[in-house]
Amino acid sequence: MKKVIKIIVIVILALAIIAGIVLFFIFKSKGPFTGKVMENGSNMPLSGVMVTDGRNVVKTDSDGNFKLNGYYNSHFVTVTLPSGYSSDDFYIPVENGKDSYDFYLEKDERTKSESHSFIQISDTEVSKDGVGDWKDYLKEMADTEKPAFLIHTGDICYEDGLKTHINGINTETMGTPVKYVIGNHDYVAGKYGEELYESIYGPVWYSFDVGNTHYVVTPFQFGDYKSGYNKNDRWKWLKNDLENVEPDKNVVMFNHTTAPNDDYVIEFGREKLDLKQYNLAAWIFGHYHYNYVDVSDNGILNISTARPDCGGIDQSPSGARLISINKDGDITTKMNYYKTDKIINSDQAAVTLWETKLNKNILFCDPLEVDGNVYIATIDDDYPHDCGVYCLDSLTGAIKWTYKTKNSVKNKLVLNNNKIYGQDCNGNVFCLNAENGNVLWESVAALNNSLNTSSGLCLDDGILYAGSAADITAFSADSGEIKWTATVKPAECSAAEFIVSGNKLIVNAHWGSLTALDKKTGKDLWKNSSASVRFRSSTPVAVDEKTLLVADDNLIVLVSQENGEVLNESKYEDYKFSVSSQPVIKDGIAYIGTANKGIVAYNLTEKEIIWN
Repeated sequence: MKKVIKIIVIVILALAIIAGIVLFFIFKSKGPFTGKVMENGSNMPLSGVMVTDGRNVVKTDSDGNFKLNGYYNSHFVTVTLPSGYSSDDFYIPVENGKDSYDFYLEKDERTKSESHSFIQISDTEVSKDGVGDWKDYLKEMADTEKPAFLIHTGDICYEDGLKTHINGINTETMGTPVKYVIGNHDYVAGKYGEELYESIYGPVWYSFDVGNTHYVVTPFQFGDYKSGYNKNDRWKWLKNDLENVEPDKNVVMFNHTTAPNDDYVIEFGREKLDLKQYNLAAWIFGHYHYNYVDVSDNGILNISTARPDCGGIDQSPSGARLISINKDGDITTKMNYYKTDKIINSDQAAVTLWETKLNKNILFCDPLEVDGNVYIATIDDDYPHDCGVYCLDSLTGAIKWTYKTKNSVKNKLVLNNNKIYGQDCNGNVFCLNAENGNVLWESVAALNNSLNTSSGLCLDDGILYAGSAADITAFSADSGEIKWTATVKPAECSAAEFIVSGNKLIVNAHWGSLTALDKKTGKDLWKNSSASVRFRSSTPVAVDEKTLLVADDNLIVLVSQENGEVLNESKYEDYKFSVSSQPVIKDGIAYIGTANKGIVAYNLTEKEIIWN
């Protein structure tokens, strides 16, 4: 028995030793790393420059020298480019046996000014064919605005995109320093998800300075393939990075997605990192394919920009965003839209009776003309915002009154009983006196699962349905009292409006489902998540009390109002029905808008297009 116990003890000790050896090699720090940071050409040493091994952060001494201890997952030695300098070679991959890493930085006046600007693009999602002709408009914008840098906030995308994108959008082709952020679709097959990205674009977290602003890039962390880093590695580095930043500098964060929470406090392990303590001015991101700017209760800006070539999931206009910042951290933004030339497809020019210029643009809001008044609402994708609701004289175009909204009113207004109802994209809902614009009531539709909303309101039987496709709120039209709330998941924003048919509220949960709720209680009645109806750009229409017509993508679909099942599906390969309109039905014919072939007439009996 003693012999058996002795053998067991020996085996346990042997296994412990083996495990210890394995763990030693796994977690053994790479490094130490030494080197020097110098000005290119003169070889003048640069002191006080931050350098990192991906975890530890140090500053160069008076001779430009640095020493980093390294850590087990160091992939790069990276320099924080100081104000007044730039270089595409701001990182050096870690190599076995290589201990010395020297950096040569170029003097650059563009990154010296305390008041400066930069361009943000996002989610270009290119293929093996590379970037399109939008590259030329982006270059023209860069030539005109002369930004300190251009940054892409993620989703380049997939293996082909990662390999080709860099050829079209880089420092040389754009004439300004180009930075990149990794997105969830940039994690691809390999030893780890970031492997290909890092081999082309470099580290997935890094920082750089321009003027009095410290810019920080952090990764999405979770993507299509597993990350090669622990989820807290980026935050441990970030803490070390920010602790080395002068306290009077502004901080701007770049990531592919939103901040981890509304309070900008990051928790990792037993530690907390409150970004507000480091003069955080803005969190800038992509991912959602929306144009959206909002200022938090803490005064921090959240800035999202849709694709530069084809706009947003919610049909936000395509473009790039110019972001300007001064030495005090005050930020303004300006969208530069792509391909917004005025197009008139008419054989006979219309007669202009009057023309009134509003401060900003109109997106999906249909003008309402009643009793000599025209009501319209505007959006503002820029910041500071200047958007609102206008009442115009229908005979002269003179502005009678204006109600300033906190953010863009992307969709329709509703007029009923001499009251104007609307909501901005933050979910602020309002009821105005139609005669003078006075506020009758204001409330908020909580957007718990949505970044913002572009959904159209619906009013029926004294109830106003507002919010987003993911979070619906029913208000009393008279008082603004909340009657019920409901959640639909998954759901992205789109221009599709809520509609009421019978006892049902039809909700267009874009990328998720076509859903029916009980209009009185908000309870689920049915949900159809099939590929035929889950893409919800356009608004459905009731054919009769039993049937809905739904058009989107390349499909015209008839859906049962009783249970949500598809009754008939007509597919047209060359047609694009993903538009922000609602079909009109008259005498058995549905008139449906398209994105590429004008209007089509669809025979509801024969189930076919009869003309377009």
